[in-house]
Amino acid sequence: MRLKTYRVATMPEAMVLIKRDLGDDALILNTKKVKTGGLFGWFQKERLEVTAAVQTAEESAPPPPVAKTQPAEVPATSEAKSPDTDVLMEELKSLKRLMMHEGPEDRLPENLRPMRRLLEKQGVEQAVQTELLSKLLQAENDAPVEAFHTELVRFIEQHQQAVHNDSPSIACFIGPTGVGKTTTIAKVAAEQLLEHKRTVGLITADTYRIAAVAQLKTYGEILDVPVEVVESREQLAGALEALKACDVILIDTAGRNYQQAEYVQDLQKLLPETQHIHTTLVLSLTAKYEDMVQIIGNFDALSIDELLLTKKDETASAGVILNLLHRYRIPLRRIATGQNVPDDLVAATPSLIADYIAEELRHA
Repeated sequence: MRLKTYRVATMPEAMVLIKRDLGDDALILNTKKVKTGGLFGWFQKERLEVTAAVQTAEESAPPPPVAKTQPAEVPATSEAKSPDTDVLMEELKSLKRLMMHEGPEDRLPENLRPMRRLLEKQGVEQAVQTELLSKLLQAENDAPVEAFHTELVRFIEQHQQAVHNDSPSIACFIGPTGVGKTTTIAKVAAEQLLEHKRTVGLITADTYRIAAVAQLKTYGEILDVPVEVVESREQLAGALEALKACDVILIDTAGRNYQQAEYVQDLQKLLPETQHIHTTLVLSLTAKYEDMVQIIGNFDALSIDELLLTKKDETASAGVILNLLHRYRIPLRRIATGQNVPDDLVAATPSLIADYIAEELRHA
């Protein structure tokens, strides 16, 4: 058996290295957080230590045939392989078959089967299921639902990228049609005004829909904040100049089919080349995970600083959040839970996300 340990920033980074070094058959044996670097115990960085293993060709090959010998002959023997190695590899194979569903469901302890069914129902990727359930298999706990919630929190803390507590001075909200960007911007504006006592200016570039401009202007009147309407990069620069006295400027953009790359290019033409604007990608929790992946992939040329997920009130499933945290190094700071302004906007804490996912089990 070949073992290798990695110290990385995130689990996706470890998966790339493990696949490169050990191949697709490798198994993750252990993960833990460690402190590295620093000077005399100061300024240490937290890293993720991941240990993986793969069976070597010699271990997987059938034993060579043993030649018949005369009674007086003693055949030459090589050093025998430790029986402990065979036992360990068989346990690892069984665990892999279990987690990859290559066997009957009764391989998984009965008290953990509801967790697997829940993760499958919520569309959680197989790699994430494996990591979560393998941890539960290693732990002896008489309260599996609570242990499951604890493991969800640990997983989220491990994969969620650090986010800024304060909103940036200029933020642009992008995303496909129907995700609720304009309403979300109104919630963020109200949050900044009421909770943080900051002055706010609004800009809309969504001139494709007359209703969108009217909607943002209505919010502007209710909140008593200025609203600028722009159609080009030059007009956007002028609007930013006009609102420069505001503590926070929030920019609404047109909802487009961002599965098509040409719309991303249109958005690039709008945003200034020399000034970084904090970009928040707004996606709906009711969307297919595969569509989210394609949209995020199309934004490779346009830096995404943050994710914001909406419409939690319209779905009982939150498993896609685990997939996004596992796959991407994009901070997730907020989740929109309804249409009410400004109330239905919450911080995406590990505990809250775990509550969303484990809620069905807790009320079963």
